[in-house]
Amino acid sequence: MTSLAVALLFGITLVDCISASTIPRSKYVPNSIHKYTSGLNYYWNLLLDDDSLYVGGQNMIVRLNRDNIEDRTSSVYKSIDIPSKRDEVQKCLSHSLNQAFDCENHVRVLLRRKGKYNDVFACSTNAFSPKIYYFNPDLTEKQGSKEGFGYCSRDPRHNNTALWSDEGNPHNFGFFYTGAVIDYTKTEPIIYRPPSDDGTVKFLRTPQYDTDWLSAPEFIASFDVGSNIYFFFREKAEEQRDIFPKIYSRVGRLCKNDVDTATIMANTWTTFRKARISCLSGTNESPFVFNEINSVAKLADDRFIISFTSTPGDLTTSIICEYSRRDIDAALDGNFKEADSTSFWRELPRDHVPEGVAKNCESNGSLSDTALSFLRSHVLMNGNIFSSPPMEIAFQTSDTIITRLVTDSISPNTDYPMTLIYAGTQDGQVLKLVQRKAGEKFILLTSWILDENINEKSPVRNMVLAQDTKQLYVSTDAAVYQFSVNQCNRYMLCTECERDPLCHYDVQQNRCSNVDENHVKSAIARLQPESWCKKSVQRPSKILQLTRKKGETVWLQCDVSEYLRSSIEWRWNGRNIQETLFNNYLLTKEHNLIIINMNNSLNGQYTCFVGHQPIVSYSLETDREAYVYGDVSTTITNLSRRNGECNCLTAEKYIEKYNDWCKEFENYQRAYNEWEVLRDQSCPKP
Repeated sequence: MTSLAVALLFGITLVDCISASTIPRSKYVPNSIHKYTSGLNYYWNLLLDDDSLYVGGQNMIVRLNRDNIEDRTSSVYKSIDIPSKRDEVQKCLSHSLNQAFDCENHVRVLLRRKGKYNDVFACSTNAFSPKIYYFNPDLTEKQGSKEGFGYCSRDPRHNNTALWSDEGNPHNFGFFYTGAVIDYTKTEPIIYRPPSDDGTVKFLRTPQYDTDWLSAPEFIASFDVGSNIYFFFREKAEEQRDIFPKIYSRVGRLCKNDVDTATIMANTWTTFRKARISCLSGTNESPFVFNEINSVAKLADDRFIISFTSTPGDLTTSIICEYSRRDIDAALDGNFKEADSTSFWRELPRDHVPEGVAKNCESNGSLSDTALSFLRSHVLMNGNIFSSPPMEIAFQTSDTIITRLVTDSISPNTDYPMTLIYAGTQDGQVLKLVQRKAGEKFILLTSWILDENINEKSPVRNMVLAQDTKQLYVSTDAAVYQFSVNQCNRYMLCTECERDPLCHYDVQQNRCSNVDENHVKSAIARLQPESWCKKSVQRPSKILQLTRKKGETVWLQCDVSEYLRSSIEWRWNGRNIQETLFNNYLLTKEHNLIIINMNNSLNGQYTCFVGHQPIVSYSLETDREAYVYGDVSTTITNLSRRNGECNCLTAEKYIEKYNDWCKEFENYQRAYNEWEVLRDQSCPKP
């Protein structure tokens, strides 16, 4: 029978044999995932503490057991409601806003203060009238709520950022540093440090309604590093005013020792400076510029990992670029930029800067009025901050937006610390990436789906990683999830296992295991996993001996996960079947192999490879005594010469044998379907 006839009979989709050197990446719901939800409550803030995970949502703050966020019987668990008052909601509605979302009380800041404070601080939108709260760690109220303007934004849709700094501040006090939008129209953004508790240190802020300082910013993140606070945001570019305003990303920096001058810059930062930050791809002659920053994470070695998105209207692309603090500070310590009388922005020569303008974090207590006046009108620096190395994108993904980044540094028994990134996306996934050495590109290891039962995927709003247990906590609008980032048993191949610094491939057991004291990666396995695996894994995990009747159609299965099927390569006696079997085989859409009209010439070793790794091998032989009706020409020959007599093959005899074969196949198919039902009923899904 022809290959086409077999294909039609079995309902097989014919595909070409693919030899792929690039292994597709897995995508699945993580093992042992825990989920907490109390409905659609916009869980946008997460705070990880010793034994607790605090979650801030709409009209609520909840304290969960960090070991199992589903456990509501734990002594740790507590949920408190903080709805807005009726009069506050009515005032909010007077601005013609949407009560279902805007006029609720959304927690936008959650911070833990230890030491003498030992409390949990929260700021919420409170129906467009921000409010701050102080709780004990068990979420009992420490003191009454207060007005919270400047601590978080009024509008829950406006991004804000906040941190608590214990050291390096005036009088060694602890202070909040925040970036928020405090009016209804988004025209009054603020970078703010409130006054000290005793009033001896006055508040500082950016000037009101001054677009040279902040122009409709979207705050992304803030970091306390040494003597500085860094703010990352995107805003309208005042230096590129046009009919269609451009959006630029910025890094702003201020000094923690900055104090009120009580002069022409009363209650205004004198150390704040900002510079443009972007990521370029392409060539120096025709670069493509990514301007819109989306998320930032900081590594312990003062590198910043930043995701950008292509400009709206272009094909949606998210990229990750790497920056050093040294390059950021070089731009912020460089020359100023100013607008001339025609509103053209140019670099300001250093000799035009007044005497006494402080360098980074020098005391501002004795600045002259001339210097203060200059600082009041000059905050934009001339230099642009580019990725390190320049024109290099560390990672790129299409058709989604990276919304959150969390980093981890792994250095087990190696001189080459590796960086892991967990990137939350707009369509409810978490991407796991690895960078083997600083400056190299990130490699996608796997993608985790938070909930495959939800039709409309909710964006990842926040993520936090517990360094001690390697548990990742992820929040969306509808739920909070918890799972281990050690999902090594989900890798099938040595190469994909060894790419992950948390995993090691056990050659003896043919499985991927978590790295521990018994599984120490060798240097070549860490830095060249493909070479190590090709050398180490040379035998398949299964070797099967098969004997089939002459003329039979043989089905050989390569049982791998769906994402790997497109990379399957079948070899016959060490050679690709495309080069050897020609018309004697079919590949199903699952890339299983069908041998047509088995005969002595097709005996041999059939091995399924994915990448360079053998998965299963069949030693296939023909039974010389047995025979089945298959190929028409072979059947005619056999029947015509039986016992030296001429037995002509009639159409009736052929149809009879054909129908017998079909019935036998239907029995096999029915038995297989029944087995699948029993399996699904008795075996839990992984």
